[in-house]
Amino acid sequence: MKKVLLLGSSGLVGRSMEKALREEYRVIPAAGHKKPEGGYCLPAEEPEKLLEVLEREEPEIVISTIRGDYQAQMRFHETLADWLAGKEKRLLYVSTANVFDGNLSRPWTEEDPPEAESEYGVFKRECEAMLGERLGDQLIIFRLAAVWDKDCPRARQLKLHSRSGEAHHVWRGDAVNITLAGQVGDYAKYVLGHDLRGIFHVGTTDVADHFAFEKLACEALGIAPPEFEMEEVVPQAYQAVIPARREIPAELQLTVAQVLEALRSGLR
Repeated sequence: MKKVLLLGSSGLVGRSMEKALREEYRVIPAAGHKKPEGGYCLPAEEPEKLLEVLEREEPEIVISTIRGDYQAQMRFHETLADWLAGKEKRLLYVSTANVFDGNLSRPWTEEDPPEAESEYGVFKRECEAMLGERLGDQLIIFRLAAVWDKDCPRARQLKLHSRSGEAHHVWRGDAVNITLAGQVGDYAKYVLGHDLRGIFHVGTTDVADHFAFEKLACEALGIAPPEFEMEEVVPQAYQAVIPARREIPAELQLTVAQVLEALRSGLR
């Protein structure tokens, strides 16, 4: 079995990746603050520890979903890219829809060049570019929309505000697409298994108004809607990364309605 070093294994996306890959790959988990069972504690601030693990394990594939200080993350990924470069190895880097947050005039596909404005979006765009320069076609990038499952941080916040009466901030006039956590793992399994390369947008093929989706999510999760604190977005804005890669089969593509049904049924 090929080895996969999974950086950020304790997060929502990391857990989805591990669940999807563990039957066909030997997944070595790593997390930044606590050593996972059978794995490593690899803080982004300590790239020398990363090198030690890479040399010891010699993974064929590395997946990075790490978070934290941007400068530390950049140095960490530079170290990782330098070790991988020129080898018969691959990196799957998890990025974000925020690389397009400098232009919200329409949804974006994989063929569009990033236009970032926020600090987070600019960092992710720069990290994508650095990795692309050093790794070329060894690199796979997943850009994710807002990630949901039945017990994700967004769902927990909705439940908390529903119970406490605290206002829940939403945007009307902001069209978003949604990523189901399990979809990320399914994409990873397919893309790695078919040796696909390049950029993939992982999310629904359609969009929903942010306020409307949050209301429907409450219904799907079986909770009373909280008091919504409404912010109107004028003109219409889009925070959506639409999948357009033809290699991805139809069964891995989801609509907003299918995400809501997954939340309703408790699927990941």
